Amino acid sequence: MWKKAVFGTVSAGFLAYVVWLSCLSPARHQIEWDVATRVADVLERTGFNEVVPVVDGRDVELRGQVSSASEARRAERIVRMVRGVRIVRMDLFVAGEDSLGGGET
Repeated sequence: MWKKAVFGTVSAGFLAYVVWLSCLSPARHQIEWDVATRVADVLERTGFNEVVPVVDGRDVELRGQVSSASEARRAERIVRMVRGVRIVRMDLFVAGEDSLGGGET
């Protein structure tokens, strides 16, 4: 009976170790790097030089300044279509207006 208890404890410990190792895995960082690179490239190609993407995993927060609210929505749509992006948050300032921040899509 005690052998089963010891084996179960060792199995649970090993499983916890595997989960811990997977959290330290470079795969998560590679995904974040890929998403950040794609988003930065598409923003540069589409003329949003004042918009800075802040990437956390697959979530992207757009910070910076745009000329109008329609430009902010356009930037959001463009980033939302990038492969790997899960959530887009807006923290953009429209020239002459308040922040568009806080929105999540």
